[in-house]
Formats: sequence, structure tokens, C-alpha cells
Amino acid sequence: MNNTLLKLSISYIFNFKKDKAFSISTILSSLALILGISILITVMSVMNGFREELIDSLSGINGDITVFNSTDKEMSKIQLKYPEIEIVKNIQERVITSNNSGIEGLLMKSISSKDIYSIPKISQNLFEVKSNDDEWVYIGVELARSLDVQVGDSLQVSIPGSTMTILGPVLNSNDLFIKGIFNSGIYDYDKYFIYSNIDQFYSEKKEIIYDLYNAKNINFDDLSSFYYETWEQQNQSLAQALTTEKNVMFVILFFIILISSFTIISNQIFFIKEKFKDIILLKSLGISQFQICILFFVNSFLISLFSIIIGTVLGLLLSINIDSIENILSILLNYELWNNEVRYLSSMPYSIQLNDIIFIISISLVSSLLASYIPILRIFKIKPNLVLR
Repeated sequence: MNNTLLKLSISYIFNFKKDKAFSISTILSSLALILGISILITVMSVMNGFREELIDSLSGINGDITVFNSTDKEMSKIQLKYPEIEIVKNIQERVITSNNSGIEGLLMKSISSKDIYSIPKISQNLFEVKSNDDEWVYIGVELARSLDVQVGDSLQVSIPGSTMTILGPVLNSNDLFIKGIFNSGIYDYDKYFIYSNIDQFYSEKKEIIYDLYNAKNINFDDLSSFYYETWEQQNQSLAQALTTEKNVMFVILFFIILISSFTIISNQIFFIKEKFKDIILLKSLGISQFQICILFFVNSFLISLFSIIIGTVLGLLLSINIDSIENILSILLNYELWNNEVRYLSSMPYSIQLNDIIFIISISLVSSLLASYIPILRIFKIKPNLVLR
């Protein structure tokens, strides 16, 4: 394709005065492709961010691996072989907590005072005060907001005892000093998990659990003699739901790109019809059909390429600023778009993955190439002698 035909192809895009109808249809088809790509990139980034943040939070609270029915001696061998692993010994119990502002059913983990700093998602966002009180508790920020308490207040915690009555077990109640408030970033943990000291309420009959943190590189053969569960096994249904949701969302939004490809096809057919006389003239001047087809193909593909670039940039900008956009829309619509109780996380996350961006650009380019090629087949049906006769 020589420079003259290339300039002619580009002039068809920017010659607004002569081809107003074409310019409007070009803008509309470009907007469809831009919106399709930008929305697809934004949604995929949010889904990736949601999955990564949730996984990081789950493993950062409950550990990468949870070991049951073990002993301190056996765990010390694992600690010796993998010094980077943090092992938190705890006992779990369903409890009831109450004060003048309300009552909540919770899961309490009893741990030693030093182990609270070994839990990544707790220690990273923890506000506490120094205290010599022997009966202390750490609670989440959502529970503190629900019960209207703060660091330094007291909280009554009731634990089922061993004595049974016809109404159920007798509750042992203790007033605990709120030593700290944490913010894990997951609504359920911030609302329904509390941590207290391990020695106060439990006997040796309770099952001891060992949570292993920073254990992503551990050899599972070393755990063959233990009964354990990974975070994936403990949250298998949630992990599958996230994967399914991402795949379904991708398929649905992919149809937006396909629909935008149809607008490119209709725009190109309309454009070829508008340039019917130009095509006849070019053929009469000895320009081959192949060169004319390339002219219109380049014209359509340049529009598509420009739209893909703009759509990709817009999608990245929307992904980076998605939390601010969600807050603005919530204020304008007077409706909470991101519900913490439903979505687990307190804010809308995002994660831009290069593989997803390349894949989206690739399928957009392929669909644009096909959409640019199909209409130019009409050029072969145009016969100059039928017009010049």
C-alpha cells in the first residue's frame, strides 16, 4: 500500500466537514468498543483484587495451615526446620458478649499475649493500650462500633461451662478489659472474632489448635503425620464461588465487545456505501481491488486500534480509582453500592494483572480484525462498468 492510499485512508477518518454522517457513526462505534473494553478491564481488576484481598485476609487471620491434635513438642520440630513460620497456639470457643448497647454471639480464640503480634492481619492494624490486667480481650472495629465500646472499657464475656441444666449449659461470665481494637479488613472477622488470653478460662480438656503463618513454602510431606487443613480446604466453597463469579462475569462482559464489533461492521458497510463513487473512481484509475480493500481495512482497523488504546487506558484509570468512584456514586444515588456485610471486605479492592490486560486486548484486536475484514468483501461485488456505462 503506497503513501497516497494510506493518506487517503487516514483522511476518511478525520475529514469531518465532508463526511459528517460517517464521522458520527465512527464516534458511536468507537464509544461502544471503548466502553466495552474499559468496563471489562475494570470488572476483571475488581474481581482479581477482591479474590487476592480476601485470600490474603483469610490466610493472614486463620493462617496458611491449621494443625489439629498435635503437641508443642511436635510443633517445635516444625518451627526448627522452618524458622520463618509463625506458630500460634489457640483454643476456640463460642461465646456470648454483652453490654448496655447490645449482645452478640462470637467466636473467641484464646491465645497468649505475645502471640497476638504473630497474626499478620491483627498486628498490622491494631490500636491497644498497655495494661497489667490479667483478664483482657482484643475485639474488632466492627464489634466495637456495634457495642459502642472503645479501648479501656470492659466487656462481659459468657462461656458455656461443664455443668448442664434442662435449659442448657451454665454460662460462666467474666468482665474482660478491652486491651486493643483491630481492623482486619474483613467484616465478619472484625464483627464476630475476639481474642483473649489462653490461661484464664480453659482446662487441658479443650482441643488445642495450631495456626501456621508464612507457611506457603512448607513441604507438606513434613505434615504427613498431622491432621491439618490448608486455608483453601477450610474455605473451599468460597474459593470456588469466587472463580465461578469471575468466569461468568467475563463471559457476560465479553459479549459487550462482540456487540461493539457488530457496530464496527455496520459502520464499515455504511462507509463503503458512502464511498461507492470513490471506489469506482479508484478502480477506473487502475487501482487493484486488493489495494482498495487494504485502504478500507486500514481505515477500519485504525479506528478500532485507537478505540482499544483509549478503552484500555480508561479501564486502568477506572480500576485505580474504583474506590473513589464507588463512594461518589453511593453519595449521588443515596445507596450503598459496596455492602461490607455481603462482600466481607470494608473497601472495594482492585488488582491489575498483566495477563488479563493482554488477553482482553488480544480478543479485542481479533474481533476488530474480523469486523474490519467482513465488510470489505462487498468491494469485490462493485463493477465499474455498471456505473460508468
